[in-house]
Amino acid sequence: MIVHDMPQRSEEWYAVRLGKITSTSFPTMANGKAATIDALCLKTAAERITGVPSENGYTNGAMEYGVETEALALAAYETRTFAPVRRVGFVELDSYIGVSPDGLLDDGGVEIKCPQPHTHLHYLTTTASWKAYKWQIQGCLWVTGAAWWDFASFCAAFPAERQLRVERVTPDAECFEKLEAGAACCRERIDAIMARYDE
Repeated sequence: MIVHDMPQRSEEWYAVRLGKITSTSFPTMANGKAATIDALCLKTAAERITGVPSENGYTNGAMEYGVETEALALAAYETRTFAPVRRVGFVELDSYIGVSPDGLLDDGGVEIKCPQPHTHLHYLTTTASWKAYKWQIQGCLWVTGAAWWDFASFCAAFPAERQLRVERVTPDAECFEKLEAGAACCRERIDAIMARYDE
């Protein structure tokens, strides 16, 4: 495992992620059908061959709000947990796979979400709301080897005592098995595509 320290969404961050399967694609890698896995591997191989990212950097209002509010959310999380958070750019499992954690701690990590009020209210009033991001969180646990990962939802529109919701998640062996198997399949398929291209 290699931890890269750079600002997320910087040129260096985009460069280190290029040609790798990242956590947004872990649901496909772990559970996808043959066609969707093949599409993922073709996209990844094309990035490796051309050096051109397949993502266009699209953002919408909700995404921009989340990015702008993340510093407030992390400050609230550190206050709640009394634990300093290390901001990192990218954690590389190997040359094929990596994740971009919102923060690392001594033996864990944190995934920060800054949703709209109605979504935060949903998280406040349901149990296991982290499961909406199951593969992203389990993928971070798998890549980093952390003992736990916190899912934190923050919305400044609520009263101070309800602005932050934190749920702790521990590693799931079944998820890890699926991630391992999917990763092995994707590595082999990417190599096969690139070898065929080189012919």
